[in-house]
Amino acid sequence: MATSRKGTQTKSNIITTAKVLFYENGYNKTGIQDIADRADVKLGTITYYYKKKDDMITDIYNVFFLALYDYVSSVSENLNLYTKYCYSLVLYYEAILNDEHNKTLYYEVLVKNVNPHGRTNITNTLNRSCLDFLNKNYIEADLEVIARSEYGARKELFIDFYEKNIKFTSRAMIYFFIRNLFRLMNLDGEMIENTIQQGFEFSNKNKPEGIKFLI
Repeated sequence: MATSRKGTQTKSNIITTAKVLFYENGYNKTGIQDIADRADVKLGTITYYYKKKDDMITDIYNVFFLALYDYVSSVSENLNLYTKYCYSLVLYYEAILNDEHNKTLYYEVLVKNVNPHGRTNITNTLNRSCLDFLNKNYIEADLEVIARSEYGARKELFIDFYEKNIKFTSRAMIYFFIRNLFRLMNLDGEMIENTIQQGFEFSNKNKPEGIKFLI
């Protein structure tokens, strides 16, 4: 039991340190050895928990989103699954787009095409649950097409936004990201519009202060 607890603490130390360095230096300028040095652990200890830097990114993204989903669920217990998903996406993208350090990391990860399939696993699960809740017909291949199509569109749009090739506000970007996902899922257009707007209103009133993307 003590070993397990120590292992959990070591992994937490590693990922917390990685988040600080990613925030300070971005993805490209942060190496595994940098993380080991700052966390005061051996390189082999890092690779025991995370085989490569990409695995840390996947962990950071997924843990952050799930924490936001749990937060939305705890604040508004009466929301349905689709609404909680939408509100969580609003909070997720706001945290990334409204902080320059977070935005830079997100951009660099997209440009490098860092392990997108590791993150689409959780997306597929949520999309499936959402479609089931709304009684939509689909086959498993649809989930993969939705995930890949959404990722490709979001990647190109975000890169153009970050490089200032398009003049959208952060709020507009969040709106287009979420609308595109739900349109790919063939959901009702008016329902999408209303729920995204409600998501922004929810965000204005509820700030998950203790939940951070990086720091």
